[in-house]
Amino acid sequence: MRRTRHAVPALGAGLLTAAGILATGATGSPALGATAPAAAAVSGPTIKLIPAQKVITAGRFGTQVFLDPGIWVASLGSALRINVQRASYTQPVTATQVLGTGRARRERRLPNWTVAGWNGLRDFARLTVRNHAGQVVASAKLPFCPDTYDPQRTGPSSALTSPFPQQCYGGDPFARGAVWGLARGWAADPTESTQVTASLALGTYRVTETILPAYTRLLHIPARNASAAVTMQVVTGQNCCGALRHHGLAASQPLPSLPQVRTLSRAPAGALPDLVALPSWGISTSSINRGRADYLNFAATVWVGGSSPLDVEGFRHAGSPVMRAYQYFWKNGRIIGRVRAGTMGFDSQPGHNHWHFEQFARYQLLNAAGKVAAGSPKVGFCIAPTDAVDLLLPHATWVPSFVGFGGQCGSTTALWVQEMMPTGWGDTYDQSKAGQAFDITKLPNGTYYIEIIANPEHVLHEVTTANDISLRKVIISGTPGHRHVRVPAWHGIDPEN
Repeated sequence: MRRTRHAVPALGAGLLTAAGILATGATGSPALGATAPAAAAVSGPTIKLIPAQKVITAGRFGTQVFLDPGIWVASLGSALRINVQRASYTQPVTATQVLGTGRARRERRLPNWTVAGWNGLRDFARLTVRNHAGQVVASAKLPFCPDTYDPQRTGPSSALTSPFPQQCYGGDPFARGAVWGLARGWAADPTESTQVTASLALGTYRVTETILPAYTRLLHIPARNASAAVTMQVVTGQNCCGALRHHGLAASQPLPSLPQVRTLSRAPAGALPDLVALPSWGISTSSINRGRADYLNFAATVWVGGSSPLDVEGFRHAGSPVMRAYQYFWKNGRIIGRVRAGTMGFDSQPGHNHWHFEQFARYQLLNAAGKVAAGSPKVGFCIAPTDAVDLLLPHATWVPSFVGFGGQCGSTTALWVQEMMPTGWGDTYDQSKAGQAFDITKLPNGTYYIEIIANPEHVLHEVTTANDISLRKVIISGTPGHRHVRVPAWHGIDPEN
């Protein structure tokens, strides 16, 4: 089952709320209204809040209003770029602003309090709603994710395209590096990545968005650029619940034509991907059939490092229901060869109905002695990028042609299927259904390890197989129909109950 993303609105009576704000970094954050440490004078982009229009209309559903004032954070003059990374899994996430390009390029480390994990800049702005009498009736702080599925050009002189990714965070706790940014003359709306609601009566309100003082000092934002306001008319909603948001998934497109390439006797050096199995996460228990069967659910991510994307293509042969698969090798933006690599089979089960590469990964549950206690029959995968894991790699792709399925996994009548994952990206699957999750009904309580194995049959050629296996410790307890799991942190990351 492919993991899907969705926004969860946070509702509050009389209060504006913001969903999805994560914990801060390793060091504490000062109060954002307090004096920030003095920063060395640096040249950088001009940050400015720009309202799209002076008056907006918002629908009210029940007592709740979904708020998007249409106020955009713009980067003028030059691009805003922030590299976000962890030196290792034992180190905190840090942020570095990149200024200029080429020989003029400089970097400066941002304070740790600015980083909300991988979710953007922490407490970047405040959204305030006032009634006709000027009284504050709702207020909340907003994080700011410069990467968005819907960036906007601010004018005809803006850069023609944006090179930056379409999301700050994909949900995987084991990300290593990300790039946040706005191209020159482009803007992003903070409320697109953090859905906000307020409990409001019908009527007229004044909505103000203000960049908080710590950031105006840190990014040298003049006061005239740091605040914007719109008039909001709250009316009875017609179509619940607010405008549907697009998630940046490309529509299905014809697969690209590829040049004829030769079959190689061995994989070429310098053109290999590196498959890496991350520790499992999102771990929980569930029961079905009135408690007669217990399951251990988990999410698994395999990502691609190295110097080349993972490109696996299947071709029909003599009308067979199974495709022969080949691995293609890329160097300097072009294909230089291919080798035979496993098979593809068509999965007609609900939720799939596409072609799976059958040797991508394997999941097992090991007991404390390292023996296999349970296995997941999930072995076939439609390979596709779902989560950015390390976009600071030299060959990483910041903006894939699609995120998620993207129509690349083929139909039942396909002659050819290309499944591709660019460098720096991972493919995440949830194992949360009977037949995919581990059946722990007959397993005794105790300590186990979830084993994720990438390239289990070694049919794919890669830089190294040393990082193809990950283990995540879990402790199972409880009684039949009421099993529980505790998951210790992995190198201090992602403790789960």
